[in-house]
Amino acid sequence: MTESVTGQLMLFAYTILTGILAGLIYDFYAGVGHLMRLQKKVFTVGDFLFWLVLIAVVYSLLLYYNQGEVRFFVLLGLGVGAGLYYRYLRRSAKGVLWWLLEQTARLLRLAWRLIMLLLAVFFFPFRLFFRVLVFPFKLVGQLTGKIVQLFARPLKKTVPPPVKQFCHRLFARWQRFKSP
Repeated sequence: MTESVTGQLMLFAYTILTGILAGLIYDFYAGVGHLMRLQKKVFTVGDFLFWLVLIAVVYSLLLYYNQGEVRFFVLLGLGVGAGLYYRYLRRSAKGVLWWLLEQTARLLRLAWRLIMLLLAVFFFPFRLFFRVLVFPFKLVGQLTGKIVQLFARPLKKTVPPPVKQFCHRLFARWQRFKSP
C-alpha cells in the first residue's frame, strides 16, 4: 500500500511532536525528583517507571498515527523532536513545569493539613470521652503506685538479693511483653 508524501510528512511532524513530548515527560520526571529530593543512584525505580511511561506513550502514539510501523524517518523524527525541545524549549518549559509541580505540592500539603485538622475535630469528642472514662483508673493507678513506693523502700532492705534478682527479671519480662 502506498502512502502519499503529505501523509508521510504529517507522520514525520507527529513524530517530531512526540519527541518534544518525550522531552517534556523527562523534565516532568526530573522535576518530581528535584521536588522530592531523591538521591540519584546508578539506576532507580523512578528511572524504570519513567522509561515504562515513555515507551507506552511513544508506542501508543506510533500505533495511533502509523499503525505501529517503525521506519527510519520515524526514529529520525523522534530524535529531531527531542533535539528541538532541548535546544529551544527546555528552559522555559522546565521552569513552567517545575513551578506547576511546586504549586501542586503546596496544594497537596495544604489539603493534607486540612484533612488532618478535620479528622482532629471529628475525633475530639471521642478522645475527650476516653480521657474522662480513663481518668478514675489512672488516678487509682497513681495512688497505688505511691502507696507501693511508700512500703517498698523499707521492704527493699529486708529482701535477700536472689529474690530481688528474680523480681527484676520478672519485671523486665513484663516490660518486654507489654511493649509492642
